[in-house]
Amino acid sequence: MQDKKNKYWDKYYGNIKDIAEDDMPPSQFAAFCRTEVIQLKINQIIEIASGDGRDSIFFADQGLHILAIDKSANAVQLLKKKASLRPNLSVARIDAVNENLPKALYANQACAYYARFFIHTLDEEELSKFFENIAKVMGSSDYLFLEYRNIRDENLEKVMPKHFRKFFESEFVSTVAEKNNLKCDYQVEGKGFAKWKFDDAFVTRQIFIKQAR
Repeated sequence: MQDKKNKYWDKYYGNIKDIAEDDMPPSQFAAFCRTEVIQLKINQIIEIASGDGRDSIFFADQGLHILAIDKSANAVQLLKKKASLRPNLSVARIDAVNENLPKALYANQACAYYARFFIHTLDEEELSKFFENIAKVMGSSDYLFLEYRNIRDENLEKVMPKHFRKFFESEFVSTVAEKNNLKCDYQVEGKGFAKWKFDDAFVTRQIFIKQAR
């Protein structure tokens, strides 16, 4: 299954020849998180599963220091073209489930880890491994921002071609996170948060913090 998913995403990003900035508005979640990090006085973000980089580019153009990571070689190559024009945007090929995640770009400063539409690409075992990984690198002042299609989205119409998706209950994701000492500090779910064409996904947004032991 893992190899099949990897081939799907490499093929998907391999078919994108370039990133046209005029055609890439940030996601609604990116705009939401930008407001949050301003209030939290955070100026560094590590985007997990950055894909074509639409949100990483947005954050970088807002003056934040960004590290965009993805396991797809084609996605990383695609985004590196834009990163070369932005000294505050770095790109690395990292598998967030099976490899060590990077720590904050600047030590002793709060960092936001950001993952949009990543959780629903994982099965239960991968979800557990991801939270184990992220818990190892998050500091007490760091935050994890997640948005994903939840169980109520399973039977809704999609724009993207059918591929592997796992539709979790929000409470299940929180439970797995809590087993790794991460507490859900904010949660909202519903439609209207991630609308694209006729696809009005039913999503969960969550913000996690590291719990003191």
